[in-house]
Amino acid sequence: MSGSDGSGPALIGALKDFTAHWDRAAAVWHDAARTRFEEEFIRELTESIRSAANAIGQIDVLLNQIRRDCA
Repeated sequence: MSGSDGSGPALIGALKDFTAHWDRAAAVWHDAARTRFEEEFIRELTESIRSAANAIGQIDVLLNQIRRDCA
């Protein structure tokens, strides 16, 4: 599957939605558990999603180049 199906942008869109929901929750959740949860899970999750979206974009570029070269 290539990124040209919108996977990369869809992933980033989902991350933006998730981040908005997390920001609302974090605004009312003020304790050590929230801080620990954010440090252990939320930050890693957002970094992983950004990295995956970037990789999808790079794969899309390569697949498009292969299609052009093989056409």
